Amino acid sequence: MTDSSQETRIKEYAKLLNDKIVDGDLLDFVTLEVIDRVLVYLNDDELDTKLERIVARIVSGIFAESSSNSSGDLAHDIKSISDNGQTITYSDQVKSYLVSTDDEELFSGFSKLLAPYRRVNVAS
Repeated sequence: MTDSSQETRIKEYAKLLNDKIVDGDLLDFVTLEVIDRVLVYLNDDELDTKLERIVARIVSGIFAESSSNSSGDLAHDIKSISDNGQTITYSDQVKSYLVSTDDEELFSGFSKLLAPYRRVNVAS
């Protein structure tokens, strides 16, 4: 379990790494998702403060990777426009990237940094 001050620090680190990241629901969602996935990967319930910057680098990387195929706003690129029906459909690149990426790809380059903090999963 993480506290809100730890989440805030991770978000601030991520925004320092990627100036296109803005505060909002999307950043909150991505940060909590990455923290949860790191905790599951580590078989732990609490995130060590030493890992905050590593998690922020993963969060920043998600925004960078998902925006590499798009230009403009990270949260909502326009996916389609209808003229007569006046419909605009937005794509959500960041959430789509998170949903379609497994932990191995998400943590690529960070697995070695996280490995010393990984707990052995012991059956009881």
